[in-house]
Amino acid sequence: MKLKRDPRLLNFPDLLSADIDDSAIAWTGDQHYQAVFKPEGNLDTPLLGIYPMGSPCDQSLVEMFTLAKKLLAEKTGPALYEVPFSGFTDHRGMDASGQGFSNAYKFTTAWTVQGTIGLMTPWGILAGGGCDKSYPMLLHTMGIEPYRYMPWALLHSGHRSVGKLDNGHEVTFGDLANARVRYLAGQTDAAEVQSLRERTVYDVGVCENLASAMSQYLAMCCGGFILAGEDLHGTPKAREVFTRQTVALYRDALEQSIVPADVINKNNFENYTKAIALFGLSTNLPLHMPFITKSWGLTYTPASVWSTMKAMPWICDLQPIGKYTVNNIGSMLPSVIKYLVSEGILDDVTTLFGPRLSNLYKDAPDLDFNSQKIFYSLEKPLLKSPAVVLYTGNLCPGGAWVKEGKQSKGSKPFSVHMCENQTAFYKDTQNGTDFKNNTCYVITGDQSTVELLTVNYTITAALEQDPELDILLLTDQRTSGFAGTRAKAAYHLPRNRLRQLQNGEQVEFSMGSRQINLLDERDVPNDALMNKRAEAYIEPEWPKTGTVKDLINKRLTSAEDGAAVYD
Repeated sequence: MKLKRDPRLLNFPDLLSADIDDSAIAWTGDQHYQAVFKPEGNLDTPLLGIYPMGSPCDQSLVEMFTLAKKLLAEKTGPALYEVPFSGFTDHRGMDASGQGFSNAYKFTTAWTVQGTIGLMTPWGILAGGGCDKSYPMLLHTMGIEPYRYMPWALLHSGHRSVGKLDNGHEVTFGDLANARVRYLAGQTDAAEVQSLRERTVYDVGVCENLASAMSQYLAMCCGGFILAGEDLHGTPKAREVFTRQTVALYRDALEQSIVPADVINKNNFENYTKAIALFGLSTNLPLHMPFITKSWGLTYTPASVWSTMKAMPWICDLQPIGKYTVNNIGSMLPSVIKYLVSEGILDDVTTLFGPRLSNLYKDAPDLDFNSQKIFYSLEKPLLKSPAVVLYTGNLCPGGAWVKEGKQSKGSKPFSVHMCENQTAFYKDTQNGTDFKNNTCYVITGDQSTVELLTVNYTITAALEQDPELDILLLTDQRTSGFAGTRAKAAYHLPRNRLRQLQNGEQVEFSMGSRQINLLDERDVPNDALMNKRAEAYIEPEWPKTGTVKDLINKRLTSAEDGAAVYD
């Protein structure tokens, strides 16, 4: 296989060169990788294979990249250097914008990937991931000059497998965490927890972040960034098939010198955005759009993302909004994409491999909407409008993403109860057993607060125990937000507004007007007071650590500007 560099790379002699011998740094890096990895294949045209490693959900990438390395080297193909980076880092102290965990992860991993690319001067990049943090980083890095002038391919590390109870209920990580919360609250016994533990997750490569991995995957398939597998890699065999199919497409792209700069444009990201609404995906996806697209020269805001999403119906009964787990998609995804393109709801974009979506999935069978319960037709959707929506108001004038569930209906004042962190939340609610009706719980977090997943599980468990419970959760923290499918909840709110609320004040969460407002004594939005408080807000002085955290905390932006937007 003969590869050639895109001539546009010659505009970056400090980082990339047509001849590896022209760059002392790149030559040194190449020699180092040869010595360490000893890959098969053509060492004159090395590829970089990079993926996170450390978390249990990353383990399947090892076998996938090992196979990809072998397949790429066949018939004088290029050598592949596998360079895993740490999937576990210390995120504490990084929540300077209420987006700390997600921001910090993408910052540090993006720098790691970019530095590695520059060090070895690859002829192409094969990147892997699986979560709602690794893929935004990869899509952002892909758009940077000069990396957009090298052929890319993406591998997905797999979705969570589920166990089953004797009654057929699919057991997920959410069930396990929910049971643990109820056990600690004295609402169940150890036998139930053990039973669920024995039936939860039986395959390497699962994603314990529930639906976040599925969300990224579905959106990227619609955007043409990654191949739609036939059963979302639920087993080692399925991952093998997916890897073989992807590598076959990637070899063609390498030989034809197909690079992201020539095939990826705004339409790909518009498809990605439409998928969020069509499938009811995670609120983290629209939140990350400004970061993902900045390197491509595209400017997205919550308002611009919503302008695309609001015209879409909701057609997919999958978690996090819907009923079923991701494993129920089976082999239907290629058929669904084929259908949505043929109906004109998705643009027939050129994919990262070169072919258009219509060509890539032309052999997929037509989907029979009457024979399955997951996907609905455009003529008979679950809802005629999205279930992932943008709320505005004086608490989030730039917008906050919300999952609208059954509990979201109605509009009335809630009394504010401020919690400075998770510990205070659990103390004030007696470990989640004593929620006050018609209360707005505000969790602002502190330097060590990373996720509020346990809070989400706790609220979900409380609502299952008392369906009449009506509470509101607001936070400036980065969370996966799945409690929003059962409770009134909004995440990623701007700190200079949320942290200025006071106990006993009245906040309204209105599904009708899609507003979140501080109210005055007449129950009217008190815009003047909220704006005055926001202007007076002073960000806390974050302690210096002498590490990359200090740089990250200085450059993070507000939640309304999206995650990890930087100059």
